[in-house]
Amino acid sequence: MSARYGIGVGTGFLSGLLTRDLSPLRRGLLEHPFWRGLETGETTRAQLAQFALQDAWLIREVHRLDGLAIAKAPNLEAADALIAKLAFKREAWGALVRFGRALGLSERAFDDPVPLPACAGLTAHFYYHLVRSSFAEAVAAIGASETIFLELCARVERPLLEVYGFTADEVAFFSVHEALEPAERALSGLLAPLVQTDAERERVTRAVELSHGFERLFYDGLLELPPPR
Repeated sequence: MSARYGIGVGTGFLSGLLTRDLSPLRRGLLEHPFWRGLETGETTRAQLAQFALQDAWLIREVHRLDGLAIAKAPNLEAADALIAKLAFKREAWGALVRFGRALGLSERAFDDPVPLPACAGLTAHFYYHLVRSSFAEAVAAIGASETIFLELCARVERPLLEVYGFTADEVAFFSVHEALEPAERALSGLLAPLVQTDAERERVTRAVELSHGFERLFYDGLLELPPPR
Protein backbone atom coordinates (compact mmCIF):
# COMPACT_ATOMS: atom_id res chain seq x y z
CA MET A 1 0.00 0.00 0.00
CA SER A 2 1.37 3.41 -0.94
CA ALA A 3 1.93 6.08 1.67
CA ARG A 4 -0.80 8.70 1.60
CA TYR A 5 -0.62 12.39 2.37
CA GLY A 6 -3.33 14.83 3.34
CA ILE A 7 -1.27 17.89 2.49
CA GLY A 8 -0.66 19.84 -0.65
CA VAL A 9 -4.20 20.79 -1.61
CA GLY A 10 -5.21 23.25 1.08
CA THR A 11 -6.26 22.53 4.63
CA GLY A 12 -8.23 19.28 4.80
CA PHE A 13 -8.91 18.98 1.07
CA LEU A 14 -8.30 15.40 -0.18
CA SER A 15 -6.92 14.41 3.20
CA GLY A 16 -5.52 10.89 3.01
CA LEU A 17 -5.82 10.45 -0.75
CA LEU A 18 -2.46 11.56 -2.14
CA THR A 19 0.32 9.05 -2.76
CA ARG A 20 3.21 11.44 -2.10
CA ASP A 21 4.02 14.66 -0.32
CA LEU A 22 3.24 17.66 -2.52
CA SER A 23 3.83 20.22 0.22
CA PRO A 24 6.97 21.67 -1.47
CA LEU A 25 4.85 22.57 -4.52
CA ARG A 26 2.15 24.00 -2.30
CA ARG A 27 4.65 26.09 -0.33
CA GLY A 28 6.11 27.37 -3.58
CA LEU A 29 2.70 28.75 -4.53
CA LEU A 30 1.95 30.24 -1.13
CA GLU A 31 5.39 31.88 -1.03
CA HIS A 32 5.45 32.96 -4.68
CA PRO A 33 7.06 36.39 -5.27
CA PHE A 34 3.81 37.75 -6.73
CA TRP A 35 1.97 37.14 -3.45
CA ARG A 36 4.89 37.95 -1.15
CA GLY A 37 5.35 41.15 -3.13
CA LEU A 38 1.69 41.97 -2.63
CA GLU A 39 2.16 41.72 1.14
CA THR A 40 5.12 44.13 1.06
CA GLY A 41 3.88 46.49 -1.65
CA GLU A 42 6.46 45.36 -4.24
CA THR A 43 3.86 43.88 -6.58
CA THR A 44 2.82 46.77 -8.82
CA ARG A 45 -0.71 47.92 -9.52
CA ALA A 46 -0.11 47.08 -13.16
CA GLN A 47 0.68 43.49 -12.17
CA LEU A 48 -2.44 43.41 -10.00
CA ALA A 49 -4.44 44.64 -12.99
CA GLN A 50 -2.99 41.84 -15.09
CA PHE A 51 -4.00 39.39 -12.35
CA ALA A 52 -7.56 40.79 -12.33
CA LEU A 53 -7.95 40.26 -16.07
CA GLN A 54 -6.52 36.74 -15.91
CA ASP A 55 -8.84 35.83 -13.07
CA ALA A 56 -11.70 37.26 -15.11
CA TRP A 57 -10.82 34.75 -17.84
CA LEU A 58 -10.72 31.92 -15.30
CA ILE A 59 -14.04 32.82 -13.69
CA ARG A 60 -15.74 32.99 -17.09
CA GLU A 61 -14.37 29.55 -17.95
CA VAL A 62 -15.19 28.13 -14.52
CA HIS A 63 -18.88 28.57 -15.26
CA ARG A 64 -18.42 26.14 -18.14
CA LEU A 65 -16.06 23.90 -16.17
CA ASP A 66 -18.46 23.58 -13.25
CA GLY A 67 -21.30 22.85 -15.64
CA LEU A 68 -19.30 19.98 -17.12
CA ALA A 69 -18.37 18.75 -13.65
CA ILE A 70 -22.03 18.77 -12.56
CA ALA A 71 -22.92 16.66 -15.60
CA LYS A 72 -20.11 14.26 -14.65
CA ALA A 73 -21.08 14.04 -10.95
CA PRO A 74 -21.68 10.45 -9.79
CA ASN A 75 -24.44 11.36 -7.30
CA LEU A 76 -26.77 14.15 -6.20
CA GLU A 77 -24.60 15.11 -3.22
CA ALA A 78 -21.62 15.84 -5.46
CA ALA A 79 -23.82 17.73 -7.92
CA ASP A 80 -25.27 19.86 -5.09
CA ALA A 81 -21.78 20.78 -3.83
CA LEU A 82 -20.77 21.84 -7.33
CA ILE A 83 -23.97 23.84 -7.82
CA ALA A 84 -23.18 25.72 -4.60
CA LYS A 85 -19.79 26.64 -6.05
CA LEU A 86 -21.35 27.81 -9.29
CA ALA A 87 -23.77 30.12 -7.46
CA PHE A 88 -20.87 31.66 -5.54
CA LYS A 89 -19.01 32.56 -8.74
CA ARG A 90 -21.70 35.09 -9.69
CA GLU A 91 -20.96 37.10 -6.55
CA ALA A 92 -17.23 36.80 -7.13
CA TRP A 93 -17.55 38.22 -10.65
CA GLY A 94 -19.07 41.51 -9.51
CA ALA A 95 -16.44 41.86 -6.78
CA LEU A 96 -13.64 41.22 -9.27
CA VAL A 97 -14.92 43.95 -11.60
CA ARG A 98 -14.95 46.40 -8.67
CA PHE A 99 -11.34 45.46 -7.89
CA GLY A 100 -10.45 46.03 -11.53
CA ARG A 101 -12.07 49.46 -11.53
CA ALA A 102 -10.02 50.39 -8.46
CA LEU A 103 -6.93 49.50 -10.49
CA GLY A 104 -7.97 51.72 -13.38
CA LEU A 105 -9.49 49.06 -15.63
CA SER A 106 -12.75 49.73 -17.42
CA GLU A 107 -15.67 47.31 -17.22
CA ARG A 108 -15.23 46.75 -20.96
CA ALA A 109 -11.79 45.28 -20.26
CA PHE A 110 -13.57 42.38 -18.56
CA ASP A 111 -15.87 41.66 -21.51
CA ASP A 112 -13.32 39.64 -23.46
CA PRO A 113 -10.08 39.13 -21.48
CA VAL A 114 -7.19 37.47 -23.31
CA PRO A 115 -5.48 34.70 -21.33
CA LEU A 116 -1.74 34.55 -20.87
CA PRO A 117 -0.22 31.27 -22.14
CA ALA A 118 0.06 29.77 -18.65
CA CYS A 119 -3.51 30.80 -17.78
CA ALA A 120 -4.74 29.13 -20.96
CA GLY A 121 -2.66 26.07 -20.07
CA LEU A 122 -4.19 25.86 -16.59
CA THR A 123 -7.67 26.10 -18.09
CA ALA A 124 -6.87 23.43 -20.69
CA HIS A 125 -5.62 21.18 -17.87
CA PHE A 126 -9.01 21.45 -16.19
CA TYR A 127 -10.89 20.74 -19.43
CA TYR A 128 -8.67 17.74 -20.16
CA HIS A 129 -9.58 16.08 -16.88
CA LEU A 130 -13.27 16.83 -17.26
CA VAL A 131 -13.30 15.23 -20.71
CA ARG A 132 -10.75 12.43 -20.37
CA SER A 133 -10.41 11.55 -16.68
CA SER A 134 -12.54 10.38 -13.77
CA PHE A 135 -14.76 12.70 -11.76
CA ALA A 136 -12.33 12.46 -8.83
CA GLU A 137 -9.36 13.50 -10.97
CA ALA A 138 -11.26 16.42 -12.47
CA VAL A 139 -12.45 17.73 -9.11
CA ALA A 140 -8.96 17.24 -7.63
CA ALA A 141 -7.36 19.21 -10.48
CA ILE A 142 -9.74 22.15 -10.08
CA GLY A 143 -9.88 21.95 -6.29
CA ALA A 144 -6.09 22.01 -6.03
CA SER A 145 -6.11 25.44 -7.62
CA GLU A 146 -9.14 26.76 -5.75
CA THR A 147 -8.06 25.72 -2.26
CA ILE A 148 -4.62 27.26 -2.65
CA PHE A 149 -6.30 30.48 -3.74
CA LEU A 150 -8.58 30.39 -0.68
CA GLU A 151 -5.51 30.41 1.56
CA LEU A 152 -3.98 33.28 -0.39
CA CYS A 153 -7.20 35.31 -0.24
CA ALA A 154 -7.27 35.06 3.55
CA ARG A 155 -3.72 36.39 3.68
CA VAL A 156 -3.73 39.30 1.25
CA GLU A 157 -6.87 41.26 2.13
CA ARG A 158 -5.14 43.14 4.95
CA PRO A 159 -2.10 44.32 2.93
CA LEU A 160 -4.39 45.38 0.09
CA LEU A 161 -6.16 47.63 2.59
CA GLU A 162 -3.16 48.83 4.57
CA VAL A 163 -0.30 48.83 2.05
CA TYR A 164 -2.14 49.73 -1.16
CA GLY A 165 -4.91 51.83 0.37
CA PHE A 166 -7.89 50.10 -1.24
CA THR A 167 -11.29 50.17 0.45
CA ALA A 168 -12.98 47.05 1.81
CA ASP A 169 -15.51 47.14 -1.03
CA GLU A 170 -12.73 47.35 -3.63
CA VAL A 171 -11.02 44.20 -2.30
CA ALA A 172 -14.19 42.26 -1.47
CA PHE A 173 -13.22 39.81 -4.24
CA PHE A 174 -10.74 38.27 -1.82
CA SER A 175 -12.95 38.20 1.28
CA VAL A 176 -15.98 36.68 -0.48
CA HIS A 177 -13.99 33.52 -1.17
CA GLU A 178 -14.60 32.44 2.42
CA ALA A 179 -18.06 31.41 1.23
CA LEU A 180 -16.48 28.77 -1.01
CA GLU A 181 -14.93 26.78 1.84
CA PRO A 182 -18.03 24.71 2.81
CA ALA A 183 -18.47 23.46 -0.76
CA GLU A 184 -14.78 22.53 -0.98
CA ARG A 185 -15.01 20.60 2.31
CA ALA A 186 -18.12 18.81 1.09
CA LEU A 187 -16.41 17.76 -2.14
CA SER A 188 -13.37 16.55 -0.20
CA GLY A 189 -15.52 14.17 1.81
CA LEU A 190 -17.45 12.97 -1.24
CA LEU A 191 -14.30 12.07 -3.18
CA ALA A 192 -12.88 9.65 -0.62
CA PRO A 193 -15.23 6.72 -1.50
CA LEU A 194 -14.46 7.25 -5.21
CA VAL A 195 -10.69 6.80 -4.83
CA GLN A 196 -10.02 3.31 -3.51
CA THR A 197 -7.00 1.81 -5.26
CA ASP A 198 -3.36 2.87 -5.36
CA ALA A 199 -3.69 3.46 -9.11
CA GLU A 200 -6.66 5.79 -8.54
CA ARG A 201 -4.79 7.67 -5.81
CA GLU A 202 -1.79 8.06 -8.06
CA ARG A 203 -3.92 9.53 -10.86
CA VAL A 204 -5.52 11.99 -8.43
CA THR A 205 -2.08 12.92 -7.08
CA ARG A 206 -0.79 13.52 -10.59
CA ALA A 207 -3.77 15.75 -11.39
CA VAL A 208 -3.03 17.84 -8.29
CA GLU A 209 0.68 17.94 -9.08
CA LEU A 210 0.06 19.25 -12.59
CA SER A 211 -2.39 21.86 -11.31
CA HIS A 212 0.25 23.19 -8.93
CA GLY A 213 2.75 23.31 -11.80
CA PHE A 214 0.43 25.26 -14.10
CA GLU A 215 -0.48 27.59 -11.24
CA ARG A 216 3.19 28.35 -10.68
CA LEU A 217 3.64 29.21 -14.35
CA PHE A 218 0.56 31.43 -14.15
CA TYR A 219 2.00 33.50 -11.28
CA ASP A 220 5.41 33.61 -12.95
CA GLY A 221 3.77 35.11 -16.02
CA LEU A 222 2.13 37.87 -14.00
CA LEU A 223 5.56 39.14 -13.01
CA GLU A 224 7.10 38.88 -16.47
CA LEU A 225 4.64 40.49 -18.85
CA PRO A 226 4.09 44.22 -19.44
CA PRO A 227 0.98 45.82 -17.94
CA PRO A 228 -2.35 45.40 -19.79
CA ARG A 229 -3.46 48.16 -22.12
